[in-house]
Amino acid sequence: MAEKDKIGVIGLGLIGGSIALALRGKCEVIGMSRTPATVEYALKEGIISSAAKSYEEFEGCKAVFVCVPLACVRAEVAGLYRVLGDSTIITDVGSVKGMLVGQEGRIIGGHPMAGTEQSGLRAAKDRLLENAYYILVDYNGNAEDLGYISRLVSEMGAIPRVMTAAEHDKLVAKISHLEHMVAYSLVNSVLNGEDEIVGSGFMDVTRIASSAPEFWNTVVSLNRDNLVEALDKFIEGLTALRRDIAEGKDVTRIFDEAKQKRDRLTYRKKFLSSYTMYVDVADSRGEVVKVLSKLADAGINIGNLTVVNSREGAGGALRLEFMDERDYLKAKETLK
Repeated sequence: MAEKDKIGVIGLGLIGGSIALALRGKCEVIGMSRTPATVEYALKEGIISSAAKSYEEFEGCKAVFVCVPLACVRAEVAGLYRVLGDSTIITDVGSVKGMLVGQEGRIIGGHPMAGTEQSGLRAAKDRLLENAYYILVDYNGNAEDLGYISRLVSEMGAIPRVMTAAEHDKLVAKISHLEHMVAYSLVNSVLNGEDEIVGSGFMDVTRIASSAPEFWNTVVSLNRDNLVEALDKFIEGLTALRRDIAEGKDVTRIFDEAKQKRDRLTYRKKFLSSYTMYVDVADSRGEVVKVLSKLADAGINIGNLTVVNSREGAGGALRLEFMDERDYLKAKETLK
């Protein structure tokens, strides 16, 4: 890959902005957004090298990342192809890949499996994709283009994995889309809109219910069959667990099996975009400041922090989130 290849980014939100930041300095990044204020901010902060107002201005780009809302991806890719033809690699970041099957051109589908509940350019981070899996789909048999995008993804710090569109959509229905449906349903079944007392376990399990409802409605419509299959299997397992509990059976084996599977994931943190640590601090003035000062003195960047009101299942009163493994491990050593 040339040192200063031109790369386009259409849609400067959380993911598009993070891609631009991750490639800043390595490539000449040309950005495009429908919101003038977003473009102005991106230029002011040096997130992009220059701004484009039309597809024609992406001519000469080695690749263009389409980072628009999921419902708009197919139309945006088709429109870009009508202008640029086969002169440019077009790659998207949508979380459903079947929607681009049959699209003409040098199309490489992409899905960076990272993100936060926050949205917009100001939430973008240059290391958001670090150590996160980045699924790639080669729709039209362009091995050279696939290799180029794979190298770009590695430059961002992500881990490229190649799948077919069908394999991807079946996988994410189980490991991502299903979990959001469960979180939404759990919140609606437990909370009644009044002031609630909830534990940290509930907050952890339902964190993703704060994600954008409109986006997830689009996901459901685009990956319906796979999601229904995943929901059916989940409901089957939950129904079996309910039956065993109702009959007074010992369900330790079921819990232990799940614990072992989950623990194995904990030690393979590369699939995560954040690393979480709970710190036990005394409920007295200045204790939280001491922890934060130690981390700051060690040059450790904290992605997010929360004071936990209920320690049930948490093991600590301060929840710290780090955006990469290096900061997580360094903080663990600093605070041990």
